[in-house]
Amino acid sequence: MIDWSDLFDLYETQVDIADRVVTGGKLGELGALQSNSNRRLTATSDRVRDLEKRYERMQLVTAALWQLLKVHTGLTDADLKKYIEKVDLSDGKLDGKASRKSSAMDCPKCSRRILKSAVVCPWCSKRLSSGDPFEAT
Repeated sequence: MIDWSDLFDLYETQVDIADRVVTGGKLGELGALQSNSNRRLTATSDRVRDLEKRYERMQLVTAALWQLLKVHTGLTDADLKKYIEKVDLSDGKLDGKASRKSSAMDCPKCSRRILKSAVVCPWCSKRLSSGDPFEAT
């Protein structure tokens, strides 16, 4: 004869084990990891969007400044190209980058690596009193 109380206890134990796995076990841990990953992904996407906006704004300002210089000084696009190459070579390489490894520092607010010549941290927007934008030029 089947002892219904034993069968009920067995069922209750299995339900309890399944509940612990879902809420506090592996599935619960996976849910927490997924939630954390989603939060980090959203934060990264927000930062990328912010950087894209800042890049577009810098591109607009640079184009406007160049147009202003051309109108008021008579400089040409060839002059700009020559000066860009000169500044690019200031680090010893014509590679399209201004490499200044020796003039880097940690931002006092966010601790990311920034140029010593920075007036504002590009990561956290902290104003820096020690920055000289023309230090390495």
